[in-house]
Amino acid sequence: MANTVYGPYAKTTWVDSTTAINQTRMNNLETSTQTALNGINADLSGPFVLSGITCTKDGSVANQLDIASGRAYVTMSDGTTGLIVVGADNTHTTSTISTTYYLFLKNDGTWQWSTTSTGPANSLAICQATTDGSGNISAVTDVRHTGGGGGIALNVARVLHQAVSATTDQLFLTYTPPVRGMYRANFYATYRNPTPQKVIAYIRHYDPDLAAYAQSWFTLASTGAIGQIMNGSQANNPGNNQGITTFPISFYSEAGQAMGVHFQDGGGTPNDVVSAVIERLS
Repeated sequence: MANTVYGPYAKTTWVDSTTAINQTRMNNLETSTQTALNGINADLSGPFVLSGITCTKDGSVANQLDIASGRAYVTMSDGTTGLIVVGADNTHTTSTISTTYYLFLKNDGTWQWSTTSTGPANSLAICQATTDGSGNISAVTDVRHTGGGGGIALNVARVLHQAVSATTDQLFLTYTPPVRGMYRANFYATYRNPTPQKVIAYIRHYDPDLAAYAQSWFTLASTGAIGQIMNGSQANNPGNNQGITTFPISFYSEAGQAMGVHFQDGGGTPNDVVSAVIERLS
């Protein structure tokens, strides 16, 4: 089933004519009404995924990406924000080994699926898929914008329920902002390590005033050690089988410079699960 695009609407210039209401003019009125009912003014809400359009590795075909049906509002060629209804039968395949594929929903309802990390103008980033040494999909990262408008923060990137068993620094969420502005990072972890460590968790971003990368550590909001900074030198370890709740971090970041959320459980036998969300505030 093809994706359905509402907009942009090409208006007709009305002039005095001996021809009264006719089929062409009635169709123009129907088109404008349909576009208005399915569009959102771009001044009130930027492009985002309203529902669905989640990406998963196919359960049978190792190099196939399955895309769920859903609804997204994308910037149209005339600057308005129009609805695209994504069908349930969209798939893509990988072939290049040990690389990352990027999926963008274009404003004409088609896709850009390639190893190019930058999408076409006014496209909406959907997901990234990393391949292994055989060219099959090893991991899928959700980068959908899933909210925004009317004073609500825009969810621009997220990774949920990511397993961590390595003791090295893990960069598990990245996002390259298209515009300079205020952003907010949120972090949560389920900590499971029989030999508890002083864990590290931070957001790294590019500060345009410093003209350099800045690093901010998350601060514990739970585990009986509220207020401790998670930089590896805190006084207490989190206990095994605990939830680690942190305070969000707000920061000003440059456009076109990648930001990333890091986590490290530096010893013992980690069996942690981490989640992070990056939001755009303004």
